[in-house]
Amino acid sequence: MKETVTYLIKLKDAPYDLYIRNRPNAPEDTDYTRDKRRAREFDGLDKATIDMTQHAAIKKVVTETTKYEEIEYDD
Repeated sequence: MKETVTYLIKLKDAPYDLYIRNRPNAPEDTDYTRDKRRAREFDGLDKATIDMTQHAAIKKVVTETTKYEEIEYDD
């Protein structure tokens, strides 16, 4: 079973959900989107220059399972 963990970053105290859609080099370079599907998925929070006192991290876990099943084949 393969598990992938990424993080979405959401702005706190906004009137509606705003997600970061880029990897900013400085706080003023941050772009936001209301569409969660367009949000940037971060593989870790160490490389991002984001003020986390103003943002919340949302953990996304995707689990991939592969199953094999023997079936009967009738000619």
